[in-house]
Amino acid sequence: MGNILIVEDDADTRWVIKAALESGRYACTAAASGAEALALAESLTFDAVVLDMVLGDSDGLTILAKLKSEDPGLPVVILTGHANVQTAVKAMKLGALDYLLKPFSNEELLLIIEKAVKERRLKREFDALRSHVKRAHGAEPVFGTSREIKQTADMAKQVAGTDLTVILSGPSGSGKEVWAREIHRLSTRGDSPFVALDCGALPENLVESELFGYERGAFTGADRRKPGLFEVAFGGTLFLDEIANLTTATQAKLLRVLEERKIRHLGGKKDIPIDTRVIVASNSDLPTRIKEGLFREDLYHRLNQFTLRVPSLAERKEDIPALAAYFLREAEKLVNKKIESISNSALTALTAYSWPGNVRELKNVIIRAALLSGGEILPSHLGLDDKLPIGSPSLLLSSGVPQDLDMKKSVRHHVAELEKKYIQEALLKTSGNKLQAAKVLGIDRKALYNKLKEYNIS
Repeated sequence: MGNILIVEDDADTRWVIKAALESGRYACTAAASGAEALALAESLTFDAVVLDMVLGDSDGLTILAKLKSEDPGLPVVILTGHANVQTAVKAMKLGALDYLLKPFSNEELLLIIEKAVKERRLKREFDALRSHVKRAHGAEPVFGTSREIKQTADMAKQVAGTDLTVILSGPSGSGKEVWAREIHRLSTRGDSPFVALDCGALPENLVESELFGYERGAFTGADRRKPGLFEVAFGGTLFLDEIANLTTATQAKLLRVLEERKIRHLGGKKDIPIDTRVIVASNSDLPTRIKEGLFREDLYHRLNQFTLRVPSLAERKEDIPALAAYFLREAEKLVNKKIESISNSALTALTAYSWPGNVRELKNVIIRAALLSGGEILPSHLGLDDKLPIGSPSLLLSSGVPQDLDMKKSVRHHVAELEKKYIQEALLKTSGNKLQAAKVLGIDRKALYNKLKEYNIS
């Protein structure tokens, strides 16, 4: 429930307070002097302090001032006799949370400590929210009606209701951070910060300082105390992208943090408790990295409480019209002009393309097309002509398909026809080898088997 420091020079009173708090399931550490209390506060993190105003070696107000200077958010409850009420009021002005008059009952003590511990947690959550401004833009939406994306969404919803650590797998550009944000949004932590770190974007020597924070003077240039991302995300979610890029030394420290639920600043002497959910992602196959000696197996098993695979865009092509429409609205703001629509022939070209860059590539293609378009996006605006399979998709609308179909039905029809054609060509090219055909098509074997069944291809 909380870790409490008791500062009381009278042994009997110290024992009574400790017994009362432990009956309320609090963990207690006792100090018989002001000097001992300050030494403990330097090496340990406490949720609250019970401080007597009269100590053998020091004045309680002096100890209070030093405790608050080191940790301004630390709740301190003052113990005082009837004759020292004015001193207690002075202590409140110095930042004490409350005071208890001796003698006091166990119920009074437990009530005020419960208040102090709640104050500590609220302060941490407030600091985390204040120091982190949520990004409202820049992430692709979770759009789609395909079977693959619906399965992903269902699994994300299930795991969101837990605090399990999640590994997101999938090709680059498929939207792993989007799904990390979706899991966070659906969770009980949704109102707390979501913090993301690309482990491959920072130099090796900066990753640990970003994750765990540092004290002033910890290294050259550390001119102030800086909280780590585990603290910034307190009560929320920390997303670590490209986790395979962490050094084995940092992996070992991360494992310890996940096991012990506390961090220590670089150059720091005390452990800081954390309440942060962790979601990670990697384009690399982590079991393969383990075999290569580049990733710790124990960390992998600690992270792998749940794995969610994000499908590539090539596996969910029927979602392209909805995604393209969303990106078009976003692109209009960037290019500062109104685009009326995406032509059917352009949509057909979009669905014919293999999308090696996945959703991220689609977004960039739509932005480029919006810039070049005069009002309607045509195939020529996409810049995909030399990348499409043999047989111009832009001409497929002249193949006798009724033109009075709505856009969604029309696109679905063309997607099905194109997919069936390309699957048959890939099987012919690979002499019926399904594994090789899947590689040619840029999808996995399971997705190919589903398409073979859907289109009744023997």
